[in-house]
Amino acid sequence: MTDVDTTAADMLEDLDETLNDRGISLVFAEMKDPVRRKIERYGLTRTIDPGHFFPTLDAAVEAFRAESGVQWEAPTDRTGGGTA
Repeated sequence: MTDVDTTAADMLEDLDETLNDRGISLVFAEMKDPVRRKIERYGLTRTIDPGHFFPTLDAAVEAFRAESGVQWEAPTDRTGGGTA
């Protein structure tokens, strides 16, 4: 996401509320500061937990693992090529 306008803010709020009702958390990783500031300005942190913003994808995965107890290791080959 590179920008948030009022339409996108409304959609994100609706999505977060729907997911929360189902016991699912909406989280963000690697969000640019200007986008994060807009999310805060639109008041989305009323529904989106401020603790669900992570500086990196690895930090988000680690938080999930710590909260859920899931034991999972990232694949070492991130190119999708697999092995021969």
